[in-house]
Amino acid sequence: MESSGSNGGESMPANLLIGEWTVAPACNLLVRGDEELRVEPRVMDVLVLLAERADRLVTKDDLIERVWKTRYVTDDVLTVAIYALRKALGDDARRPQYIETVSRRGYRLIAPVRLSTAAVAEIPAVAPAPLEAAQSRRRYSLPHLAAAVALALLATSAVWMVAASRSRRHVPAAEAYDAYIKGRHFLDQRSIRGWRQALEQFERAAALDPRYPAAQAGLADSYAAMSDFGVASPAEMRPRAERAARRALELDGQSAEGEEALGRVLFLFDWNFAEAHRRLSRATARDPEYMPAHQAMAWVESARGRHHDAIAAAQRALQLDPVTPARYTELAWVLALGGRHAEAMREVERALQLNAQSFESHLMKGWIFEQLGKPDAAFAAYRDAQRFGGAPEDALRSIDAAYRAEGLSGYYRGWLERSGGTGIISETSRARLYIEVGQLDHALESLKRAFDNRESALAWVNVEPTFRPLWSDARFQEIASRVGR
Repeated sequence: MESSGSNGGESMPANLLIGEWTVAPACNLLVRGDEELRVEPRVMDVLVLLAERADRLVTKDDLIERVWKTRYVTDDVLTVAIYALRKALGDDARRPQYIETVSRRGYRLIAPVRLSTAAVAEIPAVAPAPLEAAQSRRRYSLPHLAAAVALALLATSAVWMVAASRSRRHVPAAEAYDAYIKGRHFLDQRSIRGWRQALEQFERAAALDPRYPAAQAGLADSYAAMSDFGVASPAEMRPRAERAARRALELDGQSAEGEEALGRVLFLFDWNFAEAHRRLSRATARDPEYMPAHQAMAWVESARGRHHDAIAAAQRALQLDPVTPARYTELAWVLALGGRHAEAMREVERALQLNAQSFESHLMKGWIFEQLGKPDAAFAAYRDAQRFGGAPEDALRSIDAAYRAEGLSGYYRGWLERSGGTGIISETSRARLYIEVGQLDHALESLKRAFDNRESALAWVNVEPTFRPLWSDARFQEIASRVGR
């Protein structure tokens, strides 16, 4: 197939027919009957290059050079792009109908390809920027940062494509979609800066396209995350999260994103496990490839003690988003709650392969070691978490001294002393620390405050082994019985 070429700064090729799909490169759109899929621009560029050389091998090096034009991109980026294409096209790597892998060399497009003279109907008024403009927006000053961010953005885009019936579902304006994808990326950074950037991007998406349900869902998920991780008050975040989630469903009553966002609100703020499960089940039924719905379902099922179902949901979320470290630590968490510590540790190690300096991954590693009765290994991981989290050297020396003097109890006591009575940590976290140092009455007082504050982390109070010393206490049982319906 001949085309004008999309990878050299020239005009985008005409619409193509590839197998059952009509492909509109200028809009990053795939159409089959009433189904529309929008893919990330570089994913489309990979497809166009494969189509230009249909039935011929295109090497990995050639794909990377032509599409990314940088020596800082690794094979992992290309692997995710191919994964995205196969998922979008409904292809199977083991029995390919579209993209064939040539082991250790590259890929070949094996589906029939021809030019299409028909226009794709109902293309949004704002089309995506040409490749050159898209590339210019993605250039960063530091090479290693460019590679990392490109991989993360590509992976997120690859996983959460806009897919639905053209007659029923809203296709967002291109700039709004781009902002939404960036918002999802920042949301998974699990940091105050990341949540702030996520909110900015989701707000931008909603402003650019006021009828975009996913943008509202992204806002709801951001508010929920900020409450869940203790950086904002549940009392302040809950009404905002619920309002945005319900707005998403007002815009589209069939929105998987809206159902997921409302299910997350019901779980994290209201501890209404049954209704949250119902909403999330709707979300996964309406869009089986919407990762956040599977992620939230894993949390609900783990809090209910349904560990087998929680693990299956977390594994599905990871399958849909294999390049975000948080997916591995989330799977590790539900595996460990189910008593499968060796498997949980393997997932943590996989997360650290993606980001060796992840505070969250090292913290999870320490917690799992602690459950396995390995205090020295647990402390080493906790210390790494503090180091990568930015703790100064004098603080690290203090941590070392506390551990030498009292073991993990000294480490936890130091946390309590540093936090004092301030809001640096949540009351649920404070209760955990009190348990670790043997102050069970103080732990129960903190849990009561956590309940009054409607802290999200309390959702796991009935299954998290840290709370085991309190399980037989009537005061604990009174609190725990009111969490989860």
